[in-house]
Amino acid sequence: MYETRWSTNDEITIMVDFWCKMASEMGENDGIPKPDLLRIEEVKNLFISESELGNLKFRVAVDSNDNIVACAGGLIRTGYSYPLAEKPSLFGRVISVYTLKKHRNNGLAYKLVDEICLWLKDKGAKRARLWSSSTGRKVYENLGFKNMLDMSKSLS
Repeated sequence: MYETRWSTNDEITIMVDFWCKMASEMGENDGIPKPDLLRIEEVKNLFISESELGNLKFRVAVDSNDNIVACAGGLIRTGYSYPLAEKPSLFGRVISVYTLKKHRNNGLAYKLVDEICLWLKDKGAKRARLWSSSTGRKVYENLGFKNMLDMSKSLS
């Protein structure tokens, strides 16, 4: 019923729209601020520039009419893998994982994130990181993601 493929450059605005939907749902479920127009434009510019550099790719799931119903992005970064690491290394960031509501519970997020992790590994990343909403946590745990030491406190 669904197929997965790489997104095209022409579909970057769809990826931005899915990111916006994801961020808005995280705001509703987890109290994260919803994106404003300036932030949406910043994300669009990031997606375009990092895609052009080859550091960002999206996998999408499409229905039988080739409509995108889910996506997951992979972003290559360099950084310290833990607080006292001696030198930075390549790691991957899984971003913008989103499935339209009527297509959920079909394993699409699981499949897309798994495919993105393979791409990140092929690019040389040794670790994949992501920020999870409370509703998505189980999918990522099933893929082998573990909670890290990150904690948060609102200072406002």
